[in-house]
Amino acid sequence: MKKNVTILLSIVWFLLMFPVYSSASVSVPYKTETLTADGNIIETQTAYVPIGLFAKGAEIINPEDIYISAEDEVIVADSGTQTVKKFDVEGNLIQEYGSETLQQPMGVTADQNNNVYVADYGQEIVFKFSESGELLQEYARPESPLFGRSAPYKPQKVSIDQRGNIYIIGESATNGIIQLSQDGSFLGYYGANTLEPTFSGALESFITTQRQRANLFLREPPAAQNIAIDDQGLTYTITSGTAWEAIRKLNIAGDNILPPDITEETNLLDVAVGGIGNIYAVGNDGVIYEFDSSGNFLFSFGGSTEETNRLGLMVQPTSIEVDSVGRVYVTDQELGVIQVYEPTEFTTILHQGLSLFEDGYYVESETYWDEILSLNSSFGLAHSAKGEALYKQQSFDEVLTEFTLANDKDGYSTAFWEVRYQWMEDNLATVFIILFTLLVLRFVIRILDKKRNLLQPLRRLRSKWQQRFTLLNEVLYVKNFIRKPLDSLYYLKEYEKVSILSASILYMVLLVEYILMIYWTGFLFSDQALEEINIFFEMGKIVLPLILFIVINYLVSTITEGEGRFRDVYNGTIYSLAPFLLFVIPITLVSNVLTYNEAFIYTLSFQVIIAWCVILLFMTIKEIHDYSFWGTVRNILLTLFGMFLTVLIFFVLYVLFDQVYDFVRSIIQEVILRV
Repeated sequence: MKKNVTILLSIVWFLLMFPVYSSASVSVPYKTETLTADGNIIETQTAYVPIGLFAKGAEIINPEDIYISAEDEVIVADSGTQTVKKFDVEGNLIQEYGSETLQQPMGVTADQNNNVYVADYGQEIVFKFSESGELLQEYARPESPLFGRSAPYKPQKVSIDQRGNIYIIGESATNGIIQLSQDGSFLGYYGANTLEPTFSGALESFITTQRQRANLFLREPPAAQNIAIDDQGLTYTITSGTAWEAIRKLNIAGDNILPPDITEETNLLDVAVGGIGNIYAVGNDGVIYEFDSSGNFLFSFGGSTEETNRLGLMVQPTSIEVDSVGRVYVTDQELGVIQVYEPTEFTTILHQGLSLFEDGYYVESETYWDEILSLNSSFGLAHSAKGEALYKQQSFDEVLTEFTLANDKDGYSTAFWEVRYQWMEDNLATVFIILFTLLVLRFVIRILDKKRNLLQPLRRLRSKWQQRFTLLNEVLYVKNFIRKPLDSLYYLKEYEKVSILSASILYMVLLVEYILMIYWTGFLFSDQALEEINIFFEMGKIVLPLILFIVINYLVSTITEGEGRFRDVYNGTIYSLAPFLLFVIPITLVSNVLTYNEAFIYTLSFQVIIAWCVILLFMTIKEIHDYSFWGTVRNILLTLFGMFLTVLIFFVLYVLFDQVYDFVRSIIQEVILRV
């Protein structure tokens, strides 16, 4: 008994002295967020946990920039001590640079020979030190006339490519990254930022000549703020103050190969590249962002704090770097520390899957995506990557499911083409036989009908139905607007071929068809998430504009000598939408068997329907009110203007009544409290 108690106490003591930490359950002072396939931000498992401060015992006052070598040696530019310090993996100081040379070191990097380059903003010089700390060379302002006499040279950040060329980020250097050779020769500007395309800019380019544009006020793109170069020689830049190409990945020609809208953040400060090509960025609010090599968003984590003892939160971040095992280092200028974050098991699995996926081992990566999805079924990138793995295995039905969950329409289109091709290969002969049989049958029936009036009983039955069911004839009159629109308009007005009831039925049909169009449109051509659709809101998008148009058009017509009655406007409006009523459902169904290669069929069909309806509506207004061509144009423009004014008035009234309601409610609450 005593022996068992002794063992139990020993186990308890061991657990208390050496607690076991699991990355999945560690409590962190921030949320980790990711994107669903639909583009919604959701909270997910913790991706990185703070594990402490790097080089805690060293004198670091204002760290400006950080660089990690291939040997995981950490180099820090510190403007507070006016030095650059190198640490080993454990955080031990092994070398100090520029203690009597540097004035305001803002950027630091190292080459393959472990030479250290420092961008000194104060002295406007980039210094090159040997590994042992000896000053080897100074790179001052280039003397080349190509650099430009008025071009600023205020080095803030520096980086080195595999050929030894030096890339300098200068303050206000809107011409691009300053590129120097090892001997200091100016090689040119590289990878200048671009301006976001705008309507005003396009209009200006269209209506002005090149000389006029040169004389106009020139808009300059913002200058890049930081730089990183990966093992493959690709250059990455970060730009603050804009969401347009805030993060760029430049090819050898200096062109960005990442999506220009990779992020909506405008406060990013620095960029780093991980071992598998993942891109990391940090904002001035302390939030860290991770993207894969193609620019797909993976995680955001971290944050800011006003306290000095919140591990994982920052006050004034300045730079970010990643070591060979995926740990993230972030410098905090205000606190004078370097925060270190370690990837959790969830993130490690994701990185392993991404590594295989990026190397083309799609099938081998499937296991990792399954594990990721078992932990977070909303992770859109995992669904997309698993879809690629299944595509390589030709499991096309499962591929469609995964790409649908990932909202990956390009992948879905490619996989659906394979599914459709297989179906056509198996069934096309049968389809042609059926069509041929139907055509032959139709031909035989027509021959027999001419000789023996085979279909005469059916024609009599149809005639009786038409005489008995007048309302049905009125509804079906809509097809005449396709074959003979002018005659149909004449009979609609003069002989009242339709009624208010038949028009109302067609308005209901229009509403039902619109809702069916939303739900039945093929995945590739639908921009709406079906689970988020509000039926009443969608119905309002059709009903309210129609009501406004009918009422305003009638009112405008009464003061512009229009002859049409309200019932004429009411009936004519819906019958002029005959192309939509008759063809929208067939086109919607066809969208389910098209890929992006045949997208023009769907888009062109809808464009033709819309144009057709507009023309019929114009002709309807003209005939109903007996206007001339320009009189009809004026009437329609006045109608649209009246609709705009009506909406504006209702909006103003809504705001006023809302304020009155809030005022009255606040008075009542005040009276209740005081009484």
